[in-house]
Amino acid sequence: MKIARPLSNLFKKSPKKEMDKSPLNELAETRFQVTQLLGEDEFTKGKWSQPRILGVCEEGIKVISMNEADLLQEIAWSTIHQFNLKESWTEWEIVLKDRRRLYFKCDNAFELHMATDHILDGLIRNNRSQGYNSEF
Repeated sequence: MKIARPLSNLFKKSPKKEMDKSPLNELAETRFQVTQLLGEDEFTKGKWSQPRILGVCEEGIKVISMNEADLLQEIAWSTIHQFNLKESWTEWEIVLKDRRRLYFKCDNAFELHMATDHILDGLIRNNRSQGYNSEF
């Protein structure tokens, strides 16, 4: 036996889902100790390697010297074409729009990959909530 439900329930507004509007200041820079694999292409990568620190923040990715004395490179989100997490889950690659590739190796490459995803999601959500439609 079915119990009839009033039709008024069909037309009730469901509660609005609130977007997470946490300020991006709470998305602090996350740092990872990595080894940068240096080389000209896919075949010579790893011929030379340097210990580095990668800082993932709302401006982009910072490549910092291991002793944290020098900011070696700052990569803005707008210059990045894609990220690749290799099958081994220990190698991470940044492909830039100018076709250069940067290779990094670390035991927690998956966490590094997810940290970039988290920051980008926050930036996109923040831009949409402010009415911006710019492309990263």
